[in-house]
Amino acid sequence: MTDTPPKPPKPARGSKASREIPIVRSARNERQAEYQRAYRADQRLKRIPSRDDAARVALHWAITQMIEKGDEDGLSRIHRGIVRRLVALGFDPQGADRRVSDLIDRYEDGWTFQAKPHLRANPEGDKQS
Repeated sequence: MTDTPPKPPKPARGSKASREIPIVRSARNERQAEYQRAYRADQRLKRIPSRDDAARVALHWAITQMIEKGDEDGLSRIHRGIVRRLVALGFDPQGADRRVSDLIDRYEDGWTFQAKPHLRANPEGDKQS
């Protein structure tokens, strides 16, 4: 047996002690937050899509292609695959199934994305084809 003193217990989650952030860490977090705000603003100015934007477009494209081709098997596979992955991330199986079904139903009814008005304006006056 060793004579090392026992470590003091960690404060319970939600206790005042666990909410106190050291000044150094807080300053680092604030610098990171400012960097992230500037980075996102720069990406918007350059009109570069986010990962979420690209993922939404890819999913919409894949599902609408299967709908247009009448590929019910492919649509069923993609539906099951998305639900399986959502469940693996910790989401409720029935809720995930309902959400994906609703999304596919909306796409079948012709639903598209909400417009992003800031992308419609072309500040440089370039004609895009």
